[in-house]
Amino acid sequence: MRRNLILLVTSSILIISFGLTTTVSLQSLDQLIKENNRENSVIYANEVSNAVVGVFSEAVAVSKTMNNMFMQDILKNTSNLTEEQANEVISKYLTEIIYTFGYSTAFLANDRTMTYHAEKGFTKQIDPSNPDDDWYVPFKESGKIYELNVDNDQANNNRITIYINTRMKDSNGDFLGVCGVGLPVKQVMNMLQTMEAQSDISIKLVAPDGIVKVARSGQIVMKRTEDELKNTLKEYDYDQLYLYVPKGEDSYTIIKYIPECQWFVVIDYEGGKTSVSSTMLFKNLLICLAVMLAVLIVINFVLNNLARHTEKFVEEALIDQLTGLKNRRSYEAELEKIRERDNVSQITVASMDVNGLKLTNDTFGHTAGDDLLRGAARYMKEFFMNSGWRVFRTGGDEFVAITDRPVEDTEQAVRDFEASLKSFKHPLIKELSVSIGMAQGRKNTVLTIEELLKIADKRMYTSKEIFYSDVTHERRKR
Repeated sequence: MRRNLILLVTSSILIISFGLTTTVSLQSLDQLIKENNRENSVIYANEVSNAVVGVFSEAVAVSKTMNNMFMQDILKNTSNLTEEQANEVISKYLTEIIYTFGYSTAFLANDRTMTYHAEKGFTKQIDPSNPDDDWYVPFKESGKIYELNVDNDQANNNRITIYINTRMKDSNGDFLGVCGVGLPVKQVMNMLQTMEAQSDISIKLVAPDGIVKVARSGQIVMKRTEDELKNTLKEYDYDQLYLYVPKGEDSYTIIKYIPECQWFVVIDYEGGKTSVSSTMLFKNLLICLAVMLAVLIVINFVLNNLARHTEKFVEEALIDQLTGLKNRRSYEAELEKIRERDNVSQITVASMDVNGLKLTNDTFGHTAGDDLLRGAARYMKEFFMNSGWRVFRTGGDEFVAITDRPVEDTEQAVRDFEASLKSFKHPLIKELSVSIGMAQGRKNTVLTIEELLKIADKRMYTSKEIFYSDVTHERRKR
């Protein structure tokens, strides 16, 4: 009873003191914050748009210069070159563009032959029905001089790239093809993330139709954005320098059109930190802090004990005791989080199964079997968790690894993991083998996490069949 009374009195003092001091401060700061927000938002919008223009203006200029008489003659075949000779000239020209200006890729699409050229001699036929080439016809028919397009760079391991597509035409205005250079999305994202961290804002680059081209997480969201944003862009007044939309007490959205790249920059500030960092509020919070310290001295011991027991319970409930990896309960919670997302286009999963566990248990005992599982878990930690993956033990000899980032080459990743297992040493067990299958989401393909896992499982079982097809590997129910 006495303890409850003390807690009640100290809590009341804390609440009243905090309420009085913060109410007075917040009232005086509210108006100031509202006045400063609009000014700050315009500064942010100008800084971001200038940075984006700085990145793309030179790329646009270089792309335009590629539409020269020399390349026009090559495309029109007025030089009487064979197709092989023309391809070689184009390849050398694109390589020189990359070498001279330092871009990640350069390309040229020949409308006469419907051939796509890239550096290093990469060529392919343009197929407008193929999702990788569906940009070509709309751009050709649009009449635009240039536009920015986000797509996979097939000449460079499908790296996500921002292309500057530039129209090629001769002196008569006849359409000859498309040329341009490309910038890795990662390069633009690094710049935007630096600006976000410096100003505590969120930045998106959005096309006029509402498609988000570059977003904070590095992900390219190839779908419609929120209806609110899409409708706002439809009503955007291009005669104005920007659109300012206040949200709540000290948060806002500001939208500015960047004609150089024909995209909008959308900046969101959620608010909160402005008031916290203000001098007046900080001084008042110091008074509350003194009162809080008195309360913490009384209840500190109880809370610490409770926290220690709670943390230990949570940790034990979510960690597999044998391997130290996350357990089945953690795995189910992870799947639930993923199901709440709009899509799994950026997710990669790996399904793994330790080979020979039953044989090891039967031959050397369960202690050796546990050593086999712990050894497999150790290599999974080193290979996957050190690269940002989350690894779960989902069953006796079954494991799953999940990452939010796409893997450039899943087949190579599988080979690298399998190669790492060869260093396993044990006095009784001669080898450590793990069957593994990987699957990852793709843009413009709607998949659920369950479907991704099924694909990974199927590939894992194929690997297991190959393992046990070796006559040296005895199979005893896995």
